[in-house]
Formats: sequence, structure tokens, C-alpha cells
Amino acid sequence: MAKQGPDGDHDTSAFSTMEFIVEARRPVLVARHRNLVEEMELSLADRFITGEADNPRLKALLKELDADSEQARIAKTMSTLTSDQHYRDVTLRDALIDELCLLREQGAIEIATLQMHVIGIYRTVRTLLASRQGEPPSLAELRPLPVAMLTRLYADLRPEFGSPRLPENLAHTPAFIERVMATVRRMRRAEGADPHWLEAAGEPPLTREAEEPLQSLPEAERLSVRASLIRDRIRSRFYRQVFITYLGIDNLDPRDVEAHPTVLHWLESIESTPHLYPFMQGQTAGQKAFRLAHLMQKVIQLHEMYARVALASDHPSYREDFKPLNTRDRLAVMSKAHYPPLTLSSELTAAATLCPFAAFVRFVQERVGAHDFVLPPDPRR
Repeated sequence: MAKQGPDGDHDTSAFSTMEFIVEARRPVLVARHRNLVEEMELSLADRFITGEADNPRLKALLKELDADSEQARIAKTMSTLTSDQHYRDVTLRDALIDELCLLREQGAIEIATLQMHVIGIYRTVRTLLASRQGEPPSLAELRPLPVAMLTRLYADLRPEFGSPRLPENLAHTPAFIERVMATVRRMRRAEGADPHWLEAAGEPPLTREAEEPLQSLPEAERLSVRASLIRDRIRSRFYRQVFITYLGIDNLDPRDVEAHPTVLHWLESIESTPHLYPFMQGQTAGQKAFRLAHLMQKVIQLHEMYARVALASDHPSYREDFKPLNTRDRLAVMSKAHYPPLTLSSELTAAATLCPFAAFVRFVQERVGAHDFVLPPDPRR
């Protein structure tokens, strides 16, 4: 029975002392097994995680991992990793080594059993990440994964394009983000691209209403303004073909949505097989590169703009006034009030391009259907 303090309350000093002792002993217990566990973990290779090896022993081991008892142990360890404060700011490898040391201390578990267990953990995390980032990570990429990412993998998160919370609802390895940003930079450079909007089939005609006011201008100015109007017409028609026609709810095949895990995978598909996309067909290689770079930048701008509107809509200064307004009117109010844009940081760029393609499609279709789709202007150069 617990002791009572002078005020009749239970005396918690004994419990605090026990917790202190347990905490103080933890590093000692981990150190007792660290060398052996680290040696075991370092002996792992990708074939253990992928299962892509014609090795009878490995196949038998992987079959054991499918047993209900082992899956329960994996689930228990994953729960510990995501909830124990000791692991909040460390990598997956460091957390696993500490936890395996404690498991060995508690039950004198054979090192071979621990090896099977850690393989099961890595395989589980790899599968979860592959479903979120669209590509399965290697063992070298899994080891430095922040444990904080595990909580995102197990949380019931629904990434939404145009939401300011999108970055924190995505899960990925640091190495994958580096590859994403390298791809974004390459697409932005658009080597060999045209310098401006062109149409391979020739200039589209301007309406009489657009042509007539130009007749009174000096010839050089008339030609310059006319070229600008034509480029704007080509630009507008391109974005309409992408967002209204191609992504239209009655046009886009659900199988095409499923084929692209993220927006970035969709952009890469356009880059590698432009002939499969109607809005790229018939264009020169230079114009395809130019249009892809602008499309990628437009997607990022689109996410930034709607995320900014969402933040303003939740602010007490705008909340009530914004309720009856559509997005275009909200943007007009924000512009008049000089509401600042969000910084086009690497984090925002990565979030926009790593958003699930299905979520991006849903975002566009819902807003087009509600007549509330606003395309941001091209950035000023």
C-alpha cells in the first residue's frame, strides 16, 4: 500500500525514485549489449530487406516473419518506437539498436532472433514508406530515417493539396527529398528549352477585338504587343488543356491517377513520355521542355496560393468576412491588405511535388466543379 503524505495525499516520492533508478540504469543496460547488437545490425544488407535473393535460409527467415506471433512483436516494437520519448529525436537505426539491447536484456533473446526481428522492422517501414513516397527506400536510406517520420506513417493523415499542413502530413526519407529537389532543379533549368511560349503549328489567331486596338500603334510597338498577346493566348490555352480538359472529372482515366503515386511522378512521366499527353503532342522538344518547367512551377504556385488563402481564412481578422467569398474575391481582399505570400522554400516545393497525385487531381476537380479554380499568374522575372 502506498504511503500517505501529511495532507492525506499519496506519497509519490517512492515512485519517482524508482523511475529515476530505471532511467539511470538504462544506458548501462544498453551498453552491455551494444557491441553485439551493432555488429548484427551492420551485417544486414539490402537483400535481407527486399527479399530479392535466391537463398533458402533467407526465404525461410522471411516466411517466419509472416507468422502472427512475429507480426505482433513487430507491431509492439513499432508502437514503442513511436511513443517512447527516448526515441523522439533520433534516427531509426539508433532507436532500434537501443530497443534491441533492452529486449535482449529483458529476455536473454538469441542474437539470431533479434536479427530476424530487426529485419522485420526494416521491411515494415520500407513497405509503408514505399506507399507514401512512391519508391521503396534502400537499407542505407532507412537507417538515418528520423523516428518522427514513423509517427506520420502510422497516423491517419490525409495529405491535401493546397493545405498549409501538407508538409507535415507527408512521410519520406531524407535521401528521397534530396532526389526530389535535384529533379525539381533539373526541370527548372529546362536545358534546351525555348525562351518563351511558342506553338509548333503556328501562331494562333487573335480576335478582331484584340487586333483592332493595335492598328494605331507604331509598327515596332504593335509587333511587340501583338507577340505578347499571342504568347499569353498560347499559355492560357495550354493551362486550360491541362487543368480543365486533361484533369477533368469526365476525361481522366482512374487508372492514370493510380499510375502516379505523387505529383512528381506525374511530371516525370510527362517528361519521359510527352507523346502520351494531349497537351504536349505536336510540340518541338524545346517547347516541351519549356512547358514542363512552367507546368511544374505552376503546380507549386497553385499550392502556395491556396495554402495562403487557407491560412488567411482561419485568421480572426478575415474569418467571418471570408465565409461568403469565393477564392478570387478572398485573394482580392488579401492583395489590398498586402497579405504576404508564403516563402517558396524547399519544404513547400517538396510538399507540392510529393503530394499524392490522387489528392492533387481531387483538388483540381472539386474546385473546377465548384467554379472556384483560380490559376495564379506567372512569377515576375
